[in-house]
Parts: sequence; C-alpha cells; structure tokens
Amino acid sequence: VTVRLRVTVAGKRGDYHAATLASWCAELKEFLEEDLGMEVDVEFAEEDCELPRLYINGELVFEGLPGEEGYLIEAIKHYVEARVKA
Repeated sequence: VTVRLRVTVAGKRGDYHAATLASWCAELKEFLEEDLGMEVDVEFAEEDCELPRLYINGELVFEGLPGEEGYLIEAIKHYVEARVKA
C-alpha cells in the first residue's frame, strides 16, 4: 500500500504569502517524496483567511508563511513522524 500525503495550501487567491507557500510546496514535492518515502500531492484551496494555512491530510498544521523553506520542511516532517508514521 502506497502512503499518500495530501498537502493543501489555503488562502486568498492572489495573496502574496499564500502564493509563496504554494510555490514552495510545489518546489519541494519531489524532495519530500524521496525524503519521506511516500507520494505527496500538493493543491491550493481558496479560503477567506488573513494568513495562508497549510493542511496535511485535511488537518491544519500551521498558519502563516515560514521564514524560509527549511522551516516548512521541518513542519511537514514533524507532522509525518507524529501522525503518519507513528
């Protein structure tokens, strides 16, 4: 059975921070798949919120834009280790 991770960036369409977060997730997709050993699907959902939100498998992981991509990777890896691989 292949484990899939669904990463959803939610925010206002056209918002700089939401677009940046979505771009980072798309750029990191292949790296995350190799590092985590699972398939990763990245999607954008329009949501009326002040800050962009990152959901993994439907669960809110964090809100806002991390200072850099490294923090995003760590947040995703932490979620996977605590929720998916536990």
